Amino acid sequence: MLAIGRALVTGPSLILLDEPSQGLAPMVVELVVDMLRELKSEGVSMLLVEQNLQMALDLAERVYILDQGEVVFDGSAQELKNNDQLTASYLGVSG
Repeated sequence: MLAIGRALVTGPSLILLDEPSQGLAPMVVELVVDMLRELKSEGVSMLLVEQNLQMALDLAERVYILDQGEVVFDGSAQELKNNDQLTASYLGVSG
């Protein structure tokens, strides 16, 4: 959380986030998600790498799935949510 705060002090137009929810209590994750939504509404672009699928899809406009360095999906979060085969194969989620 400190790293995110330090990055925001500079007023970036793009912020890179690698697992911002990792190791945080669920209540704190909610605060981080709220902060990311606020940044998004202010026009800050984000590149988010996240294992918390629901959090990532709720925040994302565009989603990429990589398999051994190859892009196997490139589309909107809604397109991914609607693709049962991809979500089952790559994300372990069944529709």
